[in-house]
Amino acid sequence: MNEDAIISFRDLFLGFPLAYGTDEGGCRWADVDAMWEKHLSGEEMIGIYPMVYDPHFTRGGPDSWTEGPENNRYYVEMDPDLWMCRWGSIDIDEGEDSLVIARNTQTILRAMDIKAWPERSRSKGYHLWIFCQEWVRASVIRRAMHAALDLAEAKYDAVYPKQDSLAGPPGNYMRLPYGGKRPKHRQVVVDSSSYSETDEESLDLDGFLWAAEKDRTPTANLDRAAALYKDPVPVVLDLPPKRDYSKEPLMTVDGTRLRGLPSEMFKNGPVPYYKGGHGAGKGRHGFLNRFARAMFETGYTRTDVLSWTKDLDSRLGSWYDDGPKFTGRQDCERQIDRLVTDAERKATR
Repeated sequence: MNEDAIISFRDLFLGFPLAYGTDEGGCRWADVDAMWEKHLSGEEMIGIYPMVYDPHFTRGGPDSWTEGPENNRYYVEMDPDLWMCRWGSIDIDEGEDSLVIARNTQTILRAMDIKAWPERSRSKGYHLWIFCQEWVRASVIRRAMHAALDLAEAKYDAVYPKQDSLAGPPGNYMRLPYGGKRPKHRQVVVDSSSYSETDEESLDLDGFLWAAEKDRTPTANLDRAAALYKDPVPVVLDLPPKRDYSKEPLMTVDGTRLRGLPSEMFKNGPVPYYKGGHGAGKGRHGFLNRFARAMFETGYTRTDVLSWTKDLDSRLGSWYDDGPKFTGRQDCERQIDRLVTDAERKATR
């Protein structure tokens, strides 16, 4: 593998240096510097976490976190403005319309003096990449991308980085293109006019690196685009006043039996929405989370929700080729507890 290509690739996709996402799914804590060549050769394809705290080392740098009792990492007196990125990406997973949506958003970004690069993702969608000349606040690049998506009236799955700031690393990773074992015709950047699914319309690695390096976006352009974004106007529902008495005794349910939506989900499995992708709220995790939330909304206790959610996870092999999400893992109980806690929060907010 050409050393110059490895260096150029690393510089474009620079992110959190101490952990990477595996191609199978999951986080691995290790020095990312050792992984760039392995990714390009196909020895181990990876994803990169875009958000880096304090990359200029004004407050100790990215590795100056403190670890909590459950190995959670957080920065003491965290300053949200110190979360920065060198790239941003939009995940578009709308089937046959994905490339058209990517092209429309790319056109809007071009009008904002922001160069974007469409990549065929691993399955059927597209990623739209933006590369920055320097470290840019995560909130700025997120607002710039959201402004373009709003103007294009585009449907999309996710924007990376997914947050303006975090309590601690690593956040959410994005799989990188040009991995040595990528599927045929996928995970490559397409040229400025391609609407084809063949490699004839793809940029090879050297061609992509040469073009992307010279067209990185200045921070000033992102600032101008970010200023165009308007926060959504909160929807005020016209609801009757809350009751001033408790109905808790009427909400007690028999935890040995399921009813309502939880019963349908447990018996019939996921609808197509939960089988059509791996974005926020989809896939096995999204299905389990929605099931647990439905149980809380129906009035079941937390103990019942934990038990039934674990049982449902063990049945996922009936509907997913990947089998259960957590069953069989050493951290199964902890992961189920975290999922149920998140579902309870969503059900009660």
